[in-house]
Amino acid sequence: MSDTRVKTIYTSCGSNKTPNVLDWGTNNLICYGAANAICIWDPKATQVICTLCKHTDRVNSVCWIRKCEEDNGPLDILSGSTDKTAILWRNIDGKYIPHVLAGHENGVTVVHGIYVNDVLYLVTASIDSTVKVWIELDGTFSCIQTINFPSGICISLRAHKISINNVDVPLLACSASNSKILLYSGQLNNENRYEFKIIETLVGHEGWINGMDFSTDDNGDILLASCSKDSYIRVWKLKKVDVSADTVENEKGTIQIDKKLITISLNEKAHTFTVSLESVLAGHEGWIYGIHWHPRINGKQPMKLLSSSMDRTIILWSQDPNSELWIDTVRVGEVGGNTLGFYGGKFSPNGNQILGYGYQGSFHLWSFNDVESTWNPDVIVGGHFNEVVDIAWEPQGQFLLSVSTDQTTRLHGLWIPNDDERWQFTSCWHEIARPQVHGYDMSCIAVLSRYQFASGAEEKIIRAFKAPTTFVKNFHNICKIKDDIEGNEIKDSILPKGASVPSLGLSNKAVYESDQKENIESNSKEAYPDTSFFNEIELIEPPTEENLIQNTLWPEVQKLYGHGFELYSMASTSDGQILASASKATKLEHAAILIWDTTEWKLVQKLLSHNLTVTQLSFSPDNNRLLSVSRDRRWSIFQKIEGTKNQFQLIACTDKKSAIHSRIIWCCSWSFDSKYFGTGSRDGKAVIWEADKVVAMKEVNGSILEQKNQSITALSIAPKCINGNYLVAVGFEIGIIVLYKWSLENGWTHWKVLEQENAHHKTVKRLTFRPLSASNNENILYLASCGSDHMVRIFEINVSEL
Repeated sequence: MSDTRVKTIYTSCGSNKTPNVLDWGTNNLICYGAANAICIWDPKATQVICTLCKHTDRVNSVCWIRKCEEDNGPLDILSGSTDKTAILWRNIDGKYIPHVLAGHENGVTVVHGIYVNDVLYLVTASIDSTVKVWIELDGTFSCIQTINFPSGICISLRAHKISINNVDVPLLACSASNSKILLYSGQLNNENRYEFKIIETLVGHEGWINGMDFSTDDNGDILLASCSKDSYIRVWKLKKVDVSADTVENEKGTIQIDKKLITISLNEKAHTFTVSLESVLAGHEGWIYGIHWHPRINGKQPMKLLSSSMDRTIILWSQDPNSELWIDTVRVGEVGGNTLGFYGGKFSPNGNQILGYGYQGSFHLWSFNDVESTWNPDVIVGGHFNEVVDIAWEPQGQFLLSVSTDQTTRLHGLWIPNDDERWQFTSCWHEIARPQVHGYDMSCIAVLSRYQFASGAEEKIIRAFKAPTTFVKNFHNICKIKDDIEGNEIKDSILPKGASVPSLGLSNKAVYESDQKENIESNSKEAYPDTSFFNEIELIEPPTEENLIQNTLWPEVQKLYGHGFELYSMASTSDGQILASASKATKLEHAAILIWDTTEWKLVQKLLSHNLTVTQLSFSPDNNRLLSVSRDRRWSIFQKIEGTKNQFQLIACTDKKSAIHSRIIWCCSWSFDSKYFGTGSRDGKAVIWEADKVVAMKEVNGSILEQKNQSITALSIAPKCINGNYLVAVGFEIGIIVLYKWSLENGWTHWKVLEQENAHHKTVKRLTFRPLSASNNENILYLASCGSDHMVRIFEINVSEL
């Protein structure tokens, strides 16, 4: 069968929180490190179009590699990771083939590569105090040189090439932990390969040099920009001169004392250059992590420089052609919420866009408006920057909610843009709101109605939220929603406009129209106003990161107290009137499942059965039964007591004799008709149980799927039968997702596997099928997943051949 049966239509993930973890290639694609993987993002499609998985630990640095500035062929990617390796991803017919560079004794922190006379030189730096140089020999990459840093480590590095008599010679700049830049040039050895020899040490910075970038100006001189924790940028120039003495004459007279003479050898001949400090740029008030030269345009080098700092700003510097002074012409990024600034910034290939990536894994994009000559915020991808632990669809399936240990709740919807030549699509999934920004790591979520949800975190409190009027209006505009009775009621009501988080607060405080006016007046009188206060905005496309942080919060409507330990799992009935919750536990009374009436926000019952933490809860679609699975290797079923509104009783559970699972049961799911339920465990077993037989205790054996030496961590059963088969999605600890057909007569049948590149490269935390009402095609189902790799994904499944 063709792999077109399943395709990934949405990937949401933020970047790792390290410098040098993002690069924008001349192919107009952006690559960035996300957990252990590399994401490739197409800014025209505003989507992550590909993920590359091979590293086994965090990716710290990536860069695109091309043969020359005029090369229009496919670009390769070089990446470095905490797993002590670097990988060259060769782009062959659109597929990235990994070549592993193993040799460092500790994590690889920064990488770069360059072609010199058609030979690819790769340079990798590690916290093992070495820099290694690699070239391809006999089809594999081998280390040809190791540069030791006996008294420290290499913080950043950058490779470039200089043309001498029409022959390219490589240059390498390494910044050491002693705040000096070591400048190396390549010298040919007996094997006709370049070895790097130190030619100069550049001194001036008073803090670690976090970033460097080379460029060649229109005169052929080499420019090196460096940025440091001392909050300064230094621009150095390497210029070829024709001399034979210790001093030289130029157009203005004798070269000043700060210009040093260096020699670079080529073909046994020494060529003389001067190295000088051209400028010191002061403008940032915090550590500067990123520096990037403007790309060449039509063979010309615009004298512009981009710097990114922890002071929450990105500055575009321009050099005046007459005075040669550098001026900060544009300053962007000074926004509330992005409290810890930027790790780096990049120009687009044509220089008309600026991309910054922040401390919280976020992206910030500004596009230049030719008509108004202004830089305006633009649409970006985004996502969680830590483990995503739970997801839930709203009842009609028109948006998905996700919670993460990055302490946020995010809302993902299907954006249908207006006619705009900027976009190459008719619709795409996108983060359109961030309803909750919390002070604790999130752990679980339950949707109560289309515009109301409850969430749990590593605290003892359940918090409930309701959509404000501004969100509903923007949701309708962005996703082209019509015939929304509940949403229209909210828009026409006197509910809050939005929400804000007070200083040192954990609760989202409701903001009404009168509050907005008062805040504007009070902030105008304060030297340091509350920049995170809500501002009402009208949107027709997904909000920028600045607006997501500040203007898309939902007000908190209720707190529920009752648990003695941190929340761990939640579930709600399909009508949202009953909420079940459980917390971390090591004994019976703490493992109680609490039942809440959400119409009155009251605790109505405690259900006892398990002895350890309940890992997942699930109500049957008919709302009559509650299924729970636990670390104690047991499942339990509670049934609603006839004649009561929300009272349940234990009617079935496994014990040592009847248990099939021998390890922690991580996950469970009901079939759409409430006839069957599935459980998955660390022992690699997924079991489908016939509910009525189990309840009647006629038999407890289920239909077993066993994957030896694997751990099953997520499971979901599709919302309809296809040709007499139930479709079951099973997620594993190693990150893959496998789709199975199951029927009572035939048991389990393998149908499709999603490997790590298309699924997850760490533990799959949750799987959930989208409600049927959201699909217009009876042969198409949608499956959402989340994982420890920081990703939220949505898959489109064609079941016509099931």
